[in-house]
Amino acid sequence: MASKIQSARAYANNEVAFIAWNLTELIEGCLGFEITRIYVGSEEPPRVLASWVPFRGQANPHWKPQTTSVWPVQKLCWRDLTLRRRRDSTGLRPSDVEVKYRIRPLGRARDGREAIPPGRDAPNYDGEPIALAALDEGVETNVVRVTSSYGTDLRVAFTNGILSAQWLKHALEEGGEGLTPKVVRTHIANVGDPLRKYLAGDVLDFMTGALATGDDVTNKLALYELGDTELADAIKAKRRQISVILSNSSKGRDGEDWDQGNARFRNDLHEHRIEVQDRMFNNGHIGHNKFVISVKDDRPFAVLTGSTNWTPTGLCGQSNNVIEIRHPDIATAYADYWERLRQDTAGFKRPVPLSASTANKQGAELREHNARTACDVKLADGKTRVRVWFSPNTRATTKKAALPPDLADVYSRMRKANEAIFFAVFMPSRSGKLSIIEEAIDVGTKDSSVLVYGAVSDPTAMPNYVAPQKVDDGDEDDGEEDPSTKRRKIAPPALYDTGNVHVIRAAALGHDDVVGSFEAELLKLGNAIIHDKIVVIDPLSEGCTVIVGSHNLGYKASYENDENLLVIEGNPRLAQAYAVHILDLYDHYRFRAAQAEMHRHGRSHWEGTLEIDDGWLRSYVKQDVKRESPTTSLVSYFAPLANR
Repeated sequence: MASKIQSARAYANNEVAFIAWNLTELIEGCLGFEITRIYVGSEEPPRVLASWVPFRGQANPHWKPQTTSVWPVQKLCWRDLTLRRRRDSTGLRPSDVEVKYRIRPLGRARDGREAIPPGRDAPNYDGEPIALAALDEGVETNVVRVTSSYGTDLRVAFTNGILSAQWLKHALEEGGEGLTPKVVRTHIANVGDPLRKYLAGDVLDFMTGALATGDDVTNKLALYELGDTELADAIKAKRRQISVILSNSSKGRDGEDWDQGNARFRNDLHEHRIEVQDRMFNNGHIGHNKFVISVKDDRPFAVLTGSTNWTPTGLCGQSNNVIEIRHPDIATAYADYWERLRQDTAGFKRPVPLSASTANKQGAELREHNARTACDVKLADGKTRVRVWFSPNTRATTKKAALPPDLADVYSRMRKANEAIFFAVFMPSRSGKLSIIEEAIDVGTKDSSVLVYGAVSDPTAMPNYVAPQKVDDGDEDDGEEDPSTKRRKIAPPALYDTGNVHVIRAAALGHDDVVGSFEAELLKLGNAIIHDKIVVIDPLSEGCTVIVGSHNLGYKASYENDENLLVIEGNPRLAQAYAVHILDLYDHYRFRAAQAEMHRHGRSHWEGTLEIDDGWLRSYVKQDVKRESPTTSLVSYFAPLANR
């Protein structure tokens, strides 16, 4: 029987795949979709994807997986989270392989519909099983490659540091531990710990690999934070061939002592006679870079950069990325910038002690050099173009309203978007003002044909954030008041949905808003949850653009911080890899943000179980195209119907 699924598409990076499919009409009696991963040209057997959410009337108290043959997907898009990382062990599935997906609609088994075997001797969940059968033969997606390579000279990796995940709580409990920040911090700081390796993904291997080169290769590093034992040991192992510019970390909890995070590791490098330049701002300016340059025969040939700080939290407790580019011109641009940073530091007042505050800020000569594009080249494929920017790049040393040159380049590209803008950021600015958040929303508001999807970390970065208001003594007020500040505590917004613009903030399920078999989660270990700094423009187009690096994508970063920013265009596979990473964040936190928003307004939301009829699907296929929901808009973009 031919399928009513008309289109199905898959996209992947080195960790996750995103699958979307579209229908021409309602599939009567459909209770969801079975999704099977099929390896192409490999002996790996097909695998029906796992599912954890049961039907209404059932429960999954121990969070044990079934397959989507038992608990099907009641959406028209899905993330394959076990593409590389298993949920039942720390083993890895293969990389650099090709896969495709089969999607089949399922309904209740009856005469003429043979039930799909559940694949287990007995259900390990509570409640009566529902026998399901395929309603038609389904469809297969395109073939995608699971890889970190996006050209001979370009590699990318992403962390798995989403802590608000149900599997993490149950995995720790099975080992006799509770889900607490202290427990997780202990695991991720322990070199070789399976949980550390799992959460770091391939990023840790990229970072250690950048240093694990022969004696004929030297390295130059510029780092904001250094707090990881394994990475510090990798630096010390190359003590004769390495130079480090190490800035100060953030202010300590006492509000006075700067560099608490770096101090121990900084002293250790000095004691091992590593060439370390202490770039101490100890104020609102920060040396926010995190890059490694590789040099051979006095010629820079590669650079590793991205958003990942060299700390256990950066590796394992946040969403982050690294990107490696092997191109002499790009590596030389970074090496020249590194040298300018070294020379600029010579003009700094050295604090005594190193943790004391200073008035140090970047000098005029450094700023003047950075105000120009550092490099603009094509990679070996002849299509991928990379432009490099460094910060600070303004004459003013504190943030003003004038658009800085690097963001002027970024904004001009965002304004030329034809289809979509996706972004994931930490905290570029309050309420998203003077940052790519404000610009993306402006683009989407002015052109309803451009989809805008964003994920932010800090609640105060949400575009609809409202700062707490002062409460006068004696005034009637129905909000909760903080007596220490006389300011009303208002739960921050978790969603921003306006037309074709959709922004969510990272959130976790708390004890008051858990549903079904879900349990309370851990949101974060420090300040950042989403720590990426990414913008992706038109990822399905040959003219796509990826903006990535250490730059926080707000004005402050351009005016006051040491930063690096890559603008990469013309590489759709790379753009789709970054888009999948953003969609992974967006989709994961969308449900949790919705729960937080409902709780904020005193309303209930999803019950945490699957529907037992086809009512869930009717809202998809009956929807007015002009009034699509956030999910159906994504499906329409990533799996367009032939007649749309």
